[in-house]
Amino acid sequence: MAPRGRKPKIKNEQENTELFEKNRFIILPDALTKDENADRQLIKLRHPQTNELAIFVYSENDKTLAQMRSLPFSHRSFFKGNDVIPIDRIDFVTLVDPIFLFLPYFVKCSSMFCPLDQILVDESLPELNNLLMKLSELTNLKQIATKKEVGDLILWQYNENKTLEWLTPKIEKVSKVLITQQINVNQNAAISSSFKVCETSLQATDEQYKRYAYNIISEYLHIDIQKSLLKHLGLPEIVECNKRKADENKSDVNKKVKHKEVEYDEMPFQVIKNVTPKLTAKDKALKKAASGTKSISSFFKKNV
Repeated sequence: MAPRGRKPKIKNEQENTELFEKNRFIILPDALTKDENADRQLIKLRHPQTNELAIFVYSENDKTLAQMRSLPFSHRSFFKGNDVIPIDRIDFVTLVDPIFLFLPYFVKCSSMFCPLDQILVDESLPELNNLLMKLSELTNLKQIATKKEVGDLILWQYNENKTLEWLTPKIEKVSKVLITQQINVNQNAAISSSFKVCETSLQATDEQYKRYAYNIISEYLHIDIQKSLLKHLGLPEIVECNKRKADENKSDVNKKVKHKEVEYDEMPFQVIKNVTPKLTAKDKALKKAASGTKSISSFFKKNV
């Protein structure tokens, strides 16, 4: 018979799970709210940057794909009429171009031309293969790959130049939105009611807007593609200069030096010279008289 203490625990876990499912608040883009009867379904696909499984919303009829990002909350609520509705989690749903999800698969097979069904293959999760083939119908793969027809066979190969040319307008479009919305992208700007900040300190350059847009797009790109895109945009790499971190490293070095001085005492060794005292006239006479005499221990030895 199970202990009594375990039953309430299981009951509480079930109640928390049901409560968690009820108190989810989902924010959808306008493109996904027009048709309430659309065949939307939650699917799991690999994130193009982390390669981890993420939740997406897919509609085959609308030919749309969106990612769902969850933000946990505690002790939050909102008003709906006269009712107070608690919130445990908010789900943000944003539209995503499926080509971003295909990039890791094309890069992996970039050494040769291959059929599409051999490129969009997930060895760990074969159940995703059919879904990836369906998603490929939503996009124009010529934007990131070179197409080659050999008889009835259609082959594809990843093209880095096409990919960079496809990503560049996206960076420019996001940058224009940041400028139009007057989003502060200046990292050195301090915004607080306690400080007076001049308007010139909040103004960002075109390069800063472009770099901020690059950081947004890079969330869906592999690190190798990020480096190539940064070079293609002509943006210099930022060398992080953290003064606090440098001071911490400096203090660590000082601690090591101090510890070394305490543990290993490297005091110079003092060499003491043996100084032979000078003999007086009386000492010289005694030394001369003692020369040629036998030691007293010699009288106790046996004669052989």
